[in-house]
This record gives sequence, structure tokens and C-alpha cells, in this order.
Amino acid sequence: VHPPAFEILQDLAMNLGAQDLRFSRPGFELRVPSFAAAAGEITAIVGPNGAGKTTLLKCLSGLWRPSGGRIFLDGEDAAALSDSARARRLAFVPQEQAATFNFTVLEFVLMGRAAALSLFASPSTADRTIAEESLAYVGFRHPSSRPLFRLSSGERRLVLIARALAQKAEILILDEPTTFLDPRRETEVMRLLGRLASSEGKTIVVTLHDLDAAVHYAGWMVFLKDGRVVADGRTEEILSADLLGRVYDIPMDIIEHAGRRFIVK
Repeated sequence: VHPPAFEILQDLAMNLGAQDLRFSRPGFELRVPSFAAAAGEITAIVGPNGAGKTTLLKCLSGLWRPSGGRIFLDGEDAAALSDSARARRLAFVPQEQAATFNFTVLEFVLMGRAAALSLFASPSTADRTIAEESLAYVGFRHPSSRPLFRLSSGERRLVLIARALAQKAEILILDEPTTFLDPRRETEVMRLLGRLASSEGKTIVVTLHDLDAAVHYAGWMVFLKDGRVVADGRTEEILSADLLGRVYDIPMDIIEHAGRRFIVK
């Protein structure tokens, strides 16, 4: 049995944590005794559909109010923080963003600067520079004046990440960032997240269905099933065929090739 994540990481650069987290809705209850994510690495939350992965992300990000428990940002109780204070520390990246208005890419990314602006203030030249630099960092190759609705799914995913970077938050929470992407785009996004963790020191928390990507890029994994944590810990320490079978209810095996581990179903 592995010790709770919060206890393991409390002496590291942990800036996102939770204890006794609970969330209830009709027919489902999420219970997470402890959760922690450290700066400079990717934490992947995995599990079958309906396990509670997105529910956990939305509770951690403040989009949903937990039924109980506490969430910590840089050691502070997140419940005591204002929305703008939370936004300066944490950015949430959804799977997709509904385009209610026909924003340009630059206008959309500039929304990430909202928490840094005073009420009724307009983005400054410095804010626009930050937005353009965020687009360049994620590798967006089109003019920032391009309409958002003209982008492919993969391009929109990059723009969503760029908007989160424009917030200048140290914690990035991403819900299924590789869903519906082709293999090239999926690799680009995961390498980008890896670079943000290793080179920029960001705390990256993602939900993933692609177990191979989770195993390759995540230093820490949390396995959820039916709203409960089955296991969490260092990827190389907890990953096993037995664990995968218990979580997904099908036999799986793990093979090694060219220095990487792959999941065989």
C-alpha cells in the first residue's frame, strides 16, 4: 500500500494539494483522501469512463465546489482565495471551448490576462506581447488575427494552452488535452506539456485516456475507478499489469521496447 500522495509530496515543491476531498451528485460520489501535484512534473489522472477524472479536475480548479474536504494552492486554503487570486495561480484548460463569439486567436488568448487587469481596464501593449509570446511558445504557426472558428481541433488545443500560459499561472490543469488529435498533434501537445514542466517548472495535471502517453510523460499517476483512488504514486513504482487489470477490468500486459514501456491489451 502506497502512502497518501499528500504525505509523500509535502516536503517537495508541492503547490496543488487536497485532503479528504468529496463531491456528490445523484448516482455518483467522488472520494479522494489525498491528492498532491509537484512543480516541475506531469501528474496524470487515469481510469475508465465514469471514474471521476473530470470531476476531480473541476473540483481542484475551483469550477465545482466540493461537498467536503480542503484544496490547497501553495499551502493556502483555496476556499479563502478570491477568483482573481486563484486565476493568477491556476489555469484550467478544457477539452474544447465553445466559440460563442467569433474571436480572433489573439483576442481569445488575451482573455488569459483578465486576472491581471483591474476592473474595466483594457489589455495593454505588454499584455498583447505576453499573448503573442504564449502563442509562439506553443508553436502556433498562423497569424494571431486568424478567426478561432477556422482552426483545426489540434490548433484550437494549442490556443487553449496558450491562453492558460498568458495567465502566468504556475499550475496548469488540463482535461483530456489529446482527445481526438492525430498521433502527430498528440505527440506535439504532450511534448509541450513536458517542456512546460521540465523547463518552466510548471505544475501540470492532466486527465488522459491514452495510457501509453501517461506512462511515458507523467512522473506521477493517479488511478481512479468508481470515484475512488485505486492507487497513486511514482509511475515507475506503481505501474503493473495487475493494477491495470483491476482498474480497467480487462487483462493487460506491459512490454518494454527501446527504453519505453507500452501497454498491451
